[in-house]
Amino acid sequence: MNNLPREERMKPENIILVGVMPGPKEAKINQMNNFLEPLVDELVELYGGITMKTPEFPNGTSIRAALMCVACDIPAARKTAGFTGFASTNACHICKHHFTVVAGTSKINYSGFDHENWVSQTKEENATEAEMWFCAESDAERAVLEKQHGTRFSELHCLHYFDPVRCTIVDPMHNLFLGTAK
Repeated sequence: MNNLPREERMKPENIILVGVMPGPKEAKINQMNNFLEPLVDELVELYGGITMKTPEFPNGTSIRAALMCVACDIPAARKTAGFTGFASTNACHICKHHFTVVAGTSKINYSGFDHENWVSQTKEENATEAEMWFCAESDAERAVLEKQHGTRFSELHCLHYFDPVRCTIVDPMHNLFLGTAK
């Protein structure tokens, strides 16, 4: 709840648990979208605004809500937001760089990144590529599109205000405390 004072935001009574993914195995991309769909449907409605009664407004007041970011570890963030994994040649979801594969292996060569000619991915390009993936007629066609663009369809693409490229982050626990960002 970003509109609360900083000292109030992380109190248990002000945190919303959206859901818990059932185990014991990691969800596949289509299972992830099935899980996200009810959340996205509610976020679409909340973005438009709903009337809610509160102690301060017993007759109701307009409430709006929006998804601000996706904050997970890298594998979960990529799957949730519709990007290929970090082991893909499209390992970076915010740029268009295609990494090469080390000759004779299946390992990605992350070297040779050219910072001066860096080309960022845009929300519009991402949305177009996600729609192409969604409309593909076969898994083989989807695999080709994933390899070309590093993008899959996610239910989050139905939130027209949300930018998966800019708003998919690695959460602080994984990024700082566990040392995934070095």
